[in-house]
Amino acid sequence: MSRTEFSRKTKQEALQRSGYRCEASGPRYGFNEGQRCNCDLSLGVQFDHNVPDQLGGDNSLENCMAVCVQCHKFKTRNDVRQIRKSDRQRDKARGVIRPAGKIKTGGFPKSEKSERRQAKPQLPPRPLFEAKP
Repeated sequence: MSRTEFSRKTKQEALQRSGYRCEASGPRYGFNEGQRCNCDLSLGVQFDHNVPDQLGGDNSLENCMAVCVQCHKFKTRNDVRQIRKSDRQRDKARGVIRPAGKIKTGGFPKSEKSERRQAKPQLPPRPLFEAKP
């Protein structure tokens, strides 16, 4: 599924609606319930899907939020986890399942060691320290 972007008009309307302040609020963005970031967006603004488009969100003004870079990163980290879980559930329902681990086989048959190979004679032990006269 490809990612869709907001139109320029939607972005402008969301920025005006926010009053040029970050609209991020609540636990989804790492704040307490009802608490809003409210930082100035002149340092950088990103337009976030309230409901990610990969989870069925659209590109309407109601789903567009003007947020600061830090808040967007925080929410996106959690969104990615949720999207990947949704992908796994969809794949499982369709029967597309990755192997759980390595394929276990009997392996290769053991070959007998040839008679040509003979054990090497061991060297006599060397003293670690030599006494100096």
